[in-house]
Amino acid sequence: MAQKHPSHWDDQPAIIRRVLPELVVILAEGERESDLTARGLAAAGWPQWPRRQAQAVAGFLDAWWTRTLRTKAPPPSAPEIFESCVTAASSVTPWLARWETEKGPIARQHLDESVHRWREELDSGDSPFSWWWGEEAEGRAAWLEVRLWLAGQGR
Repeated sequence: MAQKHPSHWDDQPAIIRRVLPELVVILAEGERESDLTARGLAAAGWPQWPRRQAQAVAGFLDAWWTRTLRTKAPPPSAPEIFESCVTAASSVTPWLARWETEKGPIARQHLDESVHRWREELDSGDSPFSWWWGEEAEGRAAWLEVRLWLAGQGR
């Protein structure tokens, strides 16, 4: 349901709020098209929801990303989850900040995996955030932020 194009629904925020409990379970269990689901969250404008609801979504995304960085083989892959969190939040900053704090070998492995997955985009400058919800320029700026962060990681 959340994977449908946001214009499919008359009231995207209401639909997403109604299915949110099931949605987070599906994501946490390894939904393969998590980026499309994340686009549904972004299009629903969850940061503008009532404070407690927005905090719940932010808390889930943070917990999902943190668990990913500490799990050897998360379903789906760490780069996919990163891209999904970025898409849902329309920002890379909190997810890069969390990655920065995770210093263990698993987080490092995920960094290597991500660089490998993004090799073509890193070389071309194209963004891997294929379901970015918002202005294209914002998506490009987000990808530039990732590239600069990676450069600071010695990549």
